[in-house]
Amino acid sequence: KAKKTDGVPGVDRRHRPSDFYHETTNFQFVKHSRRYLIISVSVVLLSLAGLVVRGLNLGIDFKGGTSWEVKAQGIVPTIGGARDALTATGLSNAKITILSPASGGKSIRVQAKTLDNPLSKIEDALAKSTGEPTANIVFDVNGSRGTFSVSHVTKPDKAKIEAAVKKAGVTGTVAVSGTDVVLTVPKLPASPQDEITNALAKYAHTQPADVTLNTVGPTWGSQVSHKALEALIVFFIVLALYLAIRFEAKMSAAAIVAVLHDIAFTVGVYAIVHFPVTPATVTAFLTILGFSLYDTVVVFDKVGENTRSLATMGRSTYGEMVDRSLNQVLMRSLSTSLVALLPVVSMLVVGSFILGATTLEEFALALLAGLFIGTYSSIFVATPLLVWMKEREPQYKALKQRRTRQGAAVTPAAAPQPLARVGGGSLPSNGSDGAVAEDLPTVARDRGVPGPPAVPRGSVAPRPRQQRRRKRR
Repeated sequence: KAKKTDGVPGVDRRHRPSDFYHETTNFQFVKHSRRYLIISVSVVLLSLAGLVVRGLNLGIDFKGGTSWEVKAQGIVPTIGGARDALTATGLSNAKITILSPASGGKSIRVQAKTLDNPLSKIEDALAKSTGEPTANIVFDVNGSRGTFSVSHVTKPDKAKIEAAVKKAGVTGTVAVSGTDVVLTVPKLPASPQDEITNALAKYAHTQPADVTLNTVGPTWGSQVSHKALEALIVFFIVLALYLAIRFEAKMSAAAIVAVLHDIAFTVGVYAIVHFPVTPATVTAFLTILGFSLYDTVVVFDKVGENTRSLATMGRSTYGEMVDRSLNQVLMRSLSTSLVALLPVVSMLVVGSFILGATTLEEFALALLAGLFIGTYSSIFVATPLLVWMKEREPQYKALKQRRTRQGAAVTPAAAPQPLARVGGGSLPSNGSDGAVAEDLPTVARDRGVPGPPAVPRGSVAPRPRQQRRRKRR
């Protein structure tokens, strides 16, 4: 749309690319803040809806679980084929992903909840009956035969130990020698993890030793989630204190609201896309929040600089001053965001289509969503909210009211009427007084007002300096 040029009332033109480069744009951000409010609220509601309906896909680092990964040899693995191979193990609800490593070929990743390990049940039963921690139990396996031993047991009760082992569903022999207890199991129960490992190795045409196994307990996952939440809370506290000291409390509040808006949007993207949330995702969250704050601080710094001139001059309202500040830093914000987005897009493309590295893919998606929404919130969320709070202060409220009264006073009640020609009709308007300069003498004479002496047609009226020279001669 056409925008009015600063300092030239009544002149309309479109913005040119050079206006962005020279920071001479005149966008009215504050005037249309209600539209941006509707967009922002809609985005937040959509994100919350996605979070409620689909939820976050938390990785095993947060909720605990087991992960298997193996590189296929001589075949092109598929999700359906891998699931069929795991059906016999009873693992039907596992998450299966096909990866493309940088070394070439295809790899299979299987993630499932933490499985019950029969060996862990034996260790727990032995530890509970002897009163010793599981860390003191030594396990030794020889083929299908296993031995569990624990030393320095205070008054070991053989009958109690045998009853606990039998309750765990294991058949074995308990031997007590002084303070030492040894449990021998002739045939160890099959481990579900080993069954899945063997099934994956068979499907991938490789050996079980080539299957990478990673297990995270639910306790560790809850600790990671707790630490991530603590880091986020500390981040907000430090942010609020810094902005309140560097600028003012209202700028700090506006920046925090913008950061919460960014978090809601990014979380909504992860909920809708259903990418797994990993520790790398938390790192990306903190990174994008830092970038969003950087852009907001740049805008607020310019606003604070122009606020001093506003208090001195008093020629515009606080909202008009903020509009001018935003236009002055608009090119800087766009350039910074574009430069930051280019490597992130490259990381997302390379991670998804070339390397097949899901960690890069997850990290890049969080950065991409965060950088985009961070630039948006700095201009369309934090700044309009600041204007809304500041224009309720007495001095800026009075300035806005005075500006409104001045605008109403200079507005003409009606357009000036053009002067009439001799014999009827009207003179064409030149945009100032409604009459053409060359017709003013004729009109003045018709109205009885003495005007300048008549000049014969075809001659040129002498200038005053020429008339004085003629009199001297």
